[in-house]
Amino acid sequence: MDKKKKTSSELIVDALRTGKKLKLVEITELMSAYAGKNIKIQNVSSTMAKLSNSEKTEIGHFISRNKTKQGYVYKLADEALALTPEQTYGLIRKVGKDRFTLKDALEREPSLKKYVKKHGRTKRAPNRRSADQAAGTYADETPAVAFSIDEPKPGTSISGSDPLSQVLEQLRDGTLNINVNVNIRLSGFE
Repeated sequence: MDKKKKTSSELIVDALRTGKKLKLVEITELMSAYAGKNIKIQNVSSTMAKLSNSEKTEIGHFISRNKTKQGYVYKLADEALALTPEQTYGLIRKVGKDRFTLKDALEREPSLKKYVKKHGRTKRAPNRRSADQAAGTYADETPAVAFSIDEPKPGTSISGSDPLSQVLEQLRDGTLNINVNVNIRLSGFE
């Protein structure tokens, strides 16, 4: 029988499936024992950071990460132990035939729902700008300063061609984008 070699992520899941609270060094030791070779903690650290992040992997919803004086302690939710090893491996995968989705896991084990946090918005990568941000509009942003524009008196119009009238009109209909540049010059230093 040809045994499939496990990935480091699968070895980490095997260690977490013990149901114990484990420090990174303990996870590394278990992985080394399972793989039959020495595994470096640096390699495990980056993979563990990814696996325990629910925005990067679906299994991250079920891995708790708690800081202690000795470092972080990781634990797989007890309810997730009801899933088969293949199903928990499938929660790591983004695509492929062996993928087991979060929806599948919640259908199979409804008690896992309490670990899934509802995110109103997904976080964007810090160096990427959405089309709204590039245009200077932010859907969820509240203005720092509230403006109040009184309606013009009957018989008067602010739709004139002077710039102030145009600014007031844009303020009223919400189409005004304001960009502020700040320059600071320090002088008197030698």
